[in-house]
Amino acid sequence: MGNVFIYLFSLIVIALILIMGYRYISGTKDAMAKTDLALLKSNTIFDIKAISSDYGSSKKVSYSLPDSAELCLFDLSKKDIILANLPESFNPLIRDSIQSSVQKNALVVSTSVFESYNIGEIEIKEPYFKCFKPVAGKISFVIEGAGNKALILPET
Repeated sequence: MGNVFIYLFSLIVIALILIMGYRYISGTKDAMAKTDLALLKSNTIFDIKAISSDYGSSKKVSYSLPDSAELCLFDLSKKDIILANLPESFNPLIRDSIQSSVQKNALVVSTSVFESYNIGEIEIKEPYFKCFKPVAGKISFVIEGAGNKALILPET
């Protein structure tokens, strides 16, 4: 009879340890994703600002991004052309952000995250926007200085 209580108590302790461990790991994963997004924002702003004033120079950049997220960059000087050419199935939050004339040209979108911010003056060749999906948790592209703005090019 005493062994039943010991087994039951052991089962409860093991279950509590597993539940607390799962919560800790899940919380750590969320915190890492938030950190990646904050670093993405500050690093892109820094890199765009540093390279845009150096005409003709280029730099291949790589940033961490949660696998479920996507970074979309827009050339806001071509806003009307972008809106006319966006597919109907394109993310409605992004479409609304562009239509509302908010001066934010970088949007991070996933099922649980929507962040928008201005990374500085950028230029993107036709179709004047580019979305980057992470491969193994990283996105990469090339930034080329164009004097007063930065040209965003796909990785070659």
